[in-house]
Amino acid sequence: MNAFRILVADDDTEALELITEGLEAAGFEVITATDGEQAERLAHEQQPDLTILDLRMPVKDGFEVAASLHAADLPFISLTSYGEEEMVQRATDAGSLAYLVKPLDIEQLVPAVQSALTRAEEMRHMKESMEQMDKALSQGREISMVVGILMERCNMTAIQAFDALRDEARSQRRKIAEVAKEYLAAAETLHGMSGRLLERSREKAQQRSSKRTSRRFPPRIVQ
Repeated sequence: MNAFRILVADDDTEALELITEGLEAAGFEVITATDGEQAERLAHEQQPDLTILDLRMPVKDGFEVAASLHAADLPFISLTSYGEEEMVQRATDAGSLAYLVKPLDIEQLVPAVQSALTRAEEMRHMKESMEQMDKALSQGREISMVVGILMERCNMTAIQAFDALRDEARSQRRKIAEVAKEYLAAAETLHGMSGRLLERSREKAQQRSSKRTSRRFPPRIVQ
């Protein structure tokens, strides 16, 4: 299994070395940058799985770099100094998945990175699913209808419904449109059968009601 690649961007050489050593000891591949311009260039060139970005960087401001990474869907977490709550909020607004506070507690580094990687993967999967769903819905009426049915009957979100339909198609090695068409046919058959059963039940109920009424009020014989 390939190691995750982490870009660490910090002009503080001591902090940079500490983070690098901690990540490499945990099995991560690490690339480093010592200013904002270098960090932005390496992030776009190397496409790391995650960037650890110091918000106070020379040459190019860390928030400018953060905006660039966010626009390119490159996940990052922020490095801030103790007591910089305003910067933490700005970083969160800029798309930071998490933040680490200096002086750094190396024992918290790896769990924070692993958590950020998990969240980044979830976000990537959601984006891919949304793109695939939008494309599929625009091309197939049946897919759109099945997604709507699953949302209503199974209390799913649109993404969950589409993922379930797509996974079923993959398990059968078939096109998603074919599975959707088959699902609709089955749903229509079930709906028709349910309607017939309901109608028969109503007819029987009416017949029983008529018989009870006839027994309760027998016809009067006038002599």
